[in-house]
Amino acid sequence: MSRKLFVLSLDGTPYTLIKQAIAQGRLPLLRKLFQEGSLAQMDSVIPTISSVAWATFATGVNPAKHNIFGFIDLDAQMRFVIPNATYLKAIPLWQRLHDQGLRSIWINLPIAYPPAPINGIMISGFLGTRLEESVHPRRLLPLLREVRYVIDPDPARAHSDPKGFLAELFATVEARRHLTFYLLESEPWDFFMLHIMETDRLHHFYWEAKDDPHNPYHQEFWRLYSEIDYFIAELVDRLPQECEFLVLSDHGFCHIQSEVELNLLLREREFLKFRNGPPQDFSELAPQTRAYGLSPGRLYVRDRQYERTRSELISVLTDLKDPQTNRPVIAQAYRREAIYAGPQLPYAADIIAMPHNGYDLKARLSATQLFTRSHLQGMHTFDDAFLFLRGHALDLQKKPRLLDLAVTIYALMGLPETVEFEGRNLLAEAV
Repeated sequence: MSRKLFVLSLDGTPYTLIKQAIAQGRLPLLRKLFQEGSLAQMDSVIPTISSVAWATFATGVNPAKHNIFGFIDLDAQMRFVIPNATYLKAIPLWQRLHDQGLRSIWINLPIAYPPAPINGIMISGFLGTRLEESVHPRRLLPLLREVRYVIDPDPARAHSDPKGFLAELFATVEARRHLTFYLLESEPWDFFMLHIMETDRLHHFYWEAKDDPHNPYHQEFWRLYSEIDYFIAELVDRLPQECEFLVLSDHGFCHIQSEVELNLLLREREFLKFRNGPPQDFSELAPQTRAYGLSPGRLYVRDRQYERTRSELISVLTDLKDPQTNRPVIAQAYRREAIYAGPQLPYAADIIAMPHNGYDLKARLSATQLFTRSHLQGMHTFDDAFLFLRGHALDLQKKPRLLDLAVTIYALMGLPETVEFEGRNLLAEAV
């Protein structure tokens, strides 16, 4: 008989932020909870972006098997598309649980759109834009409207009305709280996952407020974490006895030193050319194009001299320095086969660049400056996600990875092992 498991994910919450907050006397309820289990720093995915991260979490395999390589991709006509769950080539956890006759509830997981007709409930994350198209079963729509549930506050408002957007973040967390407690007590379930996206939004737009008491949003930054602190404590009190409890993030965060426009770099070095004026998409590539880029840090080669061009691009990337500080921008430029393996490898970028913290890799086609800043304040980091597991020790002989979560979830629930998962079981003791 399987055991119940509740998974809470705080998108983009760094391990170092949690440790800092606890050291400063913040998050007292989380500090108490962490004494009941194991807290560890965790590595994310490459590239470090939510759609790839949560696809990896949900399938337990690398992008060359699950087929999600970034937030934006290209169709056969070289026009922009946004991959969602229909692009997955590996079986996600919600389907695996359904196939084993288990009932699961999924709230707000980014990659889980469109909602799957599973035995249970699925409310899609931000890849869904209309609530009516993002809910299974549809009988829940009146309840969602009653608690004023929204999929995701509009990030554009963070620039035009930062105070109003911050208020939306609080309201959205509260709506998720109400929904979670209602479903927790009114619906049967074996597995329950709630995803809080608002921490990621907070960090993107208000990161500079975190450590600056004079910033007008400093108190509100930490008040949102205080609300989450109380919510988690209340959640733990309401969970069924013997229910396993796991909390994680998909990546860390840091301050943006500069945004770096890779397609402009490629144009300046004559790898990338367009037929006519400022392009709308890559359907306007000129025949002389040797390479182009997609965010974040994915470069695609269109040249018969494939290996020679890849080597040239890697040299260009690793030589790139910040003109203000003379610091290198790129920590590592990977050939795809060095980090991915699987049948979808031909669809991966030929080179995937990982920046040093502080350099946010972009690929806008309209860019006119190589190094620039927008209203974004924070960016994702690879090595600073976190994982907490109540009531168990974690095997920390190697650093945990997001890739390890699917097999660990199976172990926590007492489900039979499957050879398809690529990660390792993080439980230090037999379960």
